[in-house]
Amino acid sequence: MRYILPFLIITSFFSAKAQQGDNYTLPVDGKSDLFNYMSQPFIEDGNHKLAMFSTNENALLIYNLEERKIERKVIYDKLGPNKLTNMYMHGSLKYINQDSIFYYDVQIGRGVLSDIEGNVYHRFITKNGIYAYGSHNFIKSMAYRNKKAYMQSWPKAVGPNAVKDHKSAPNKIAIIDITDGSVEEVLFDFPAVYKDRDLSQILKDLDIVYNPHTDKFVISFPFSHYLFETDFKGYTKKHLAKSDLVQEAVDMEDYKARISATSLVSYTDWISDKYENLVFDPQSGYYFRLARKHISEENFSERDFTTEKEVLIFDESLKHVKTIKHHGGVWLYHFVIGDYIYWNKNMSIHNLDAGNEDTFFFERVKFK
Repeated sequence: MRYILPFLIITSFFSAKAQQGDNYTLPVDGKSDLFNYMSQPFIEDGNHKLAMFSTNENALLIYNLEERKIERKVIYDKLGPNKLTNMYMHGSLKYINQDSIFYYDVQIGRGVLSDIEGNVYHRFITKNGIYAYGSHNFIKSMAYRNKKAYMQSWPKAVGPNAVKDHKSAPNKIAIIDITDGSVEEVLFDFPAVYKDRDLSQILKDLDIVYNPHTDKFVISFPFSHYLFETDFKGYTKKHLAKSDLVQEAVDMEDYKARISATSLVSYTDWISDKYENLVFDPQSGYYFRLARKHISEENFSERDFTTEKEVLIFDESLKHVKTIKHHGGVWLYHFVIGDYIYWNKNMSIHNLDAGNEDTFFFERVKFK
């Protein structure tokens, strides 16, 4: 009780403060960008925080969510022993504690560990090669358990070990030991809905989360109505997690004749229905799955990516308990306090169209 009571007091105070209105905001750092693709909510010393990597400044920003301010800025060098480079996209971030902040650069298969002072004390290159090819999501989904990172292992596109037929390549999970870079690969094949389909690579780029309470991982494929619960040791159970927004995906083969190769993957992804983010909140034990309706070909040409979306909410048993409408814009930042989840408002409307580069705006949604 000595540790629980202060946490409850802080949480209750924060929730009451946030309930003064739905206009929860955070400041945008003057040297940062609105769109920072690597972020992670966490609790430290009973305080709710949000870590956000700023590519403009090559720095990790730590927000105190109760005080709504940047509490700390961890700036990394671009040269020398404490350098951290190339973390612009297709990367992963895991804030473990103040002594262990883990970054993984998917494009070159390189991991870095630093402390909260920006001292880089460990680097490694994955021993079995690079785990990516072609175009895929800006954020590489990564789960973390006991000094090991779990992520999808894409085959190489070039080199002596390249997979020649990407369409039929099996799906594997790379289990990367962050202490030495050694890698174990586990086969976790695509669901049947993917078989004999030439789908966009982004429609194959899965999300993975780890639940420390059950000691299980949960995997979401962008075009499967199921969530897959597994321990990668023989146990796997699938849970229906369907949204009516996700109905059909288009095959790339049908568009190759009129869409350039450089745009084909992104194009066919956007004009397909899909499941996007999968989020797990360790405090409540709840899961959040974002479903997205496709956009039209005309909207893609006009670079209008806002579409119909909804958030499916599941309890600790992966039972569907609620569905909430979403604003339809990109979901970049989120955190959970008590029975409420916060996610960024439509940044096209509240930031770009409004000419506001100083503030992040959040929606506050009750999920219990």
